[in-house]
Amino acid sequence: MSRKGNQLLNINQTYCNPLPLPDYPRGGRSYKKEKSGGWFHKKRRDFRETADPSVLYYNEKWYLYPTCGLLYISEDFIHWKYCSVIIEGFKRNRLSAPTILHYNDSFFITGNRMDLFQSRDPAGPFKLMGPMKDPKGDPIERWYDPMLFADDDGAVYAYWGLGGPGIFGAQLDPQDLSQMIAEPKKLFAYNPEHKWERYGDLNENIFWSSVEGAWMFKHNNTYYLTYAAPGTELKTYAMGCYVSDKALGPFTYQKKNPILRDTHGLVHGPGHGCIVKGPKNTICACYTCLARTLNDFERRTGMDPAGIDKDGNLYVKGATETPQWAPGLSEHPEESNDAGLLPVSVNKIVHASSEKEGREPACAVDNNMRTWWESDPSDSKPWIEIHFEVKYTISGIRIMWAELGLDYDAGAGPGPVKYKILAWDDDKKTWNIVLNKEDNQIDLPIDYQTFKEVQTNKVRLEIIGTPEGIHTGIVNFTVFGIPGMNE
Repeated sequence: MSRKGNQLLNINQTYCNPLPLPDYPRGGRSYKKEKSGGWFHKKRRDFRETADPSVLYYNEKWYLYPTCGLLYISEDFIHWKYCSVIIEGFKRNRLSAPTILHYNDSFFITGNRMDLFQSRDPAGPFKLMGPMKDPKGDPIERWYDPMLFADDDGAVYAYWGLGGPGIFGAQLDPQDLSQMIAEPKKLFAYNPEHKWERYGDLNENIFWSSVEGAWMFKHNNTYYLTYAAPGTELKTYAMGCYVSDKALGPFTYQKKNPILRDTHGLVHGPGHGCIVKGPKNTICACYTCLARTLNDFERRTGMDPAGIDKDGNLYVKGATETPQWAPGLSEHPEESNDAGLLPVSVNKIVHASSEKEGREPACAVDNNMRTWWESDPSDSKPWIEIHFEVKYTISGIRIMWAELGLDYDAGAGPGPVKYKILAWDDDKKTWNIVLNKEDNQIDLPIDYQTFKEVQTNKVRLEIIGTPEGIHTGIVNFTVFGIPGMNE
């Protein structure tokens, strides 16, 4: 239990990054049949992915539209449901960088190299309106990473751009949102003086950056145009912001930049996403973050509260990777939203039933997205134990599964993993089950679970069942707790 203001909260009211979305979709680049698996792997492997989230908070529900698959819906930001959305004439599983707009009792969606579609319901079905057109009626070239924005006065704008050319904007016809009523304006582009925008995992390449993922957010008559750089495959991926008193500028580089950047840990490379208002006038930043376990474009989705400081700067105190209170529970989540639990398992003593050469159990607790523990293929009852040496009061876990052998074309698809979490009772010298998922029916490649507090110095994860054809490993097994007893 914890107290936020006058409200008593419990750990079941938390979420944890990367968001534990069910039924993760197939990664876009895993459809390609070339032998290369990207920069980091010689062999092409299938993988799963969400990225570039566009989020709508509507009628007290969250609607999350990511790259690769639509749609995720939640009433509490803790439990999510995957929804298959019908988009007329469009392949749902190949959707890239979508954006959603609620305008005049309708919902509009578009994305990379994608026409505009309209629906009366945020979950569709969406009907074709046509391509996005310039004032002459010609389709817009390089229609990448688009964003649609409705202003308070009813005017509607589009923002887009990816790579070297920069970020563009234009006003749309309110009677036909696929039609621009004025020539697009170039709003800004890569500036090598902004060191964080420079390409490379150390921002070492001054000659290039992929400026992309524009998003407009308006607050107190200020227009905040956020963007991402230097590239979605890099750990230096981050979000920046330009400001103006007009929807199409001129824009000034915000004094505090980037607004969200993290190059370390399990939730890093936070870029291309959105800034939206949530419950009780809170502001939320949803973003892309990196996995890069099986492919350089293997990505995940995260969220953290955002705020506006006394000088009018937009900021995000993230990216977080510990349990956070769900939106609407904290009075000032932009300042402090942490539930107070520590990752007590990082780099602790660890044992396992077996290991494959080069995939030792220590890889499951090293806080690294590029390594994983893998049991020996002959091990029919794999388990892994973390020894804390001292006692902690634990109440949550996060498992990032490694789906080894994933091959959609060969029929080795993803699915639920069945497992148990046990805590050692040092007095009775026995293992007690604290979380039983032996009948799990939910496919969660990232699994965050909470349970009743228990004091222990050892935790065991027993894998009971895996999807057919998949040899399950663990990228990271995190146990959340506090020192000693929770008074």
